[in-house]
Amino acid sequence: MSNTAQERIRSDIADNDVVLFMKGTPVFPQCGFSAAVVEILSELGVKFKGVNVLADAEVIPTSTIALPEQEPIVPIQDLVNDALGHRPELAESRIDLSNREINNKAIRNSMLPTLDLFAYYGGSGLAGSQNPANLCANQPPAEQAEGFCSGYNPVLGTTIPTAAPVGYTSALNQLVNSTAPDKGVGLTLNIPIRNRNADALQVRAELEYRQAQMREQQIENQIRIEVRSAQFNLLQNRAAVVAAQAAVALGRQSLDAETKKLNLGASTSTLVLQNQSVLATNESNLVSAMAAYEKSRIEMDRATGLLLDHAGIVMDDAERGQVTHMPNVPYAAPRKDVKSVMEAPQQQPPQN
Repeated sequence: MSNTAQERIRSDIADNDVVLFMKGTPVFPQCGFSAAVVEILSELGVKFKGVNVLADAEVIPTSTIALPEQEPIVPIQDLVNDALGHRPELAESRIDLSNREINNKAIRNSMLPTLDLFAYYGGSGLAGSQNPANLCANQPPAEQAEGFCSGYNPVLGTTIPTAAPVGYTSALNQLVNSTAPDKGVGLTLNIPIRNRNADALQVRAELEYRQAQMREQQIENQIRIEVRSAQFNLLQNRAAVVAAQAAVALGRQSLDAETKKLNLGASTSTLVLQNQSVLATNESNLVSAMAAYEKSRIEMDRATGLLLDHAGIVMDDAERGQVTHMPNVPYAAPRKDVKSVMEAPQQQPPQN
């Protein structure tokens, strides 16, 4: 805890009988415990001062940007090839182009003449006894004269043999022994003539296929532009970081020299404050330059389609819901100058 915070706490305790260190303010508490304490103190009529610990909390980052000693130089064509092989929108465009090509071939094939060869074979079986109504003895003379009855026909003086009773097994045998076969072979020729609907579908499929080709080419051109722009911004931001580091080093040297001159009586406090202001400005510029450099590296990974690979994120783990290894945040390193907010415990002297 900084000395300024400790002095502020001592001052608040000395000037007020009751001090409530809470999340939020008495008017707008930001947690249930703080709201409950504020309500109790208000009901009892106790005057208190609320201190928002969230607003006064000191944020100390535990990691910083790791600037590589030397920027790797990768040929622009290799970066473009990586982008063309890993960018998901380009892969999606290629899949769409393949689907449209298959659809175009299917529509062209539907406009060609078709010749179908077909063959069929079937059999039938009849079971049961002779219908008594078809016997000549059971029909009137007028129907007997027509000659369509079985048995002896007294009108015509002829005899048509009656069918013997057929069982279920015999009927099944008739299905396979060609007693009453039904078979044939044929050809079907279909020649489309002036199929305007198919012609329109073919023209539309051709246009959509060409549009898909143009979209794929546009995406490739856009990827090339993004990769070149990302590489240019990366080099430019790296140069800006180097310049900002040199400016910070120069500002510290100038401040140190001016402070020594002030101690010797050869300078004024105004010049020291001016050098301190310049150093603070240079440090702020360095932070902005390093942030821009980090963004440009991430943009380079995005442009080449390697952002997830460099971050150690595996899509298979996300699909399975099981993380095999933790992601690796590139270009970040733990800070070495972070001071602990907890005071080190004092060692007790050994007792005799």
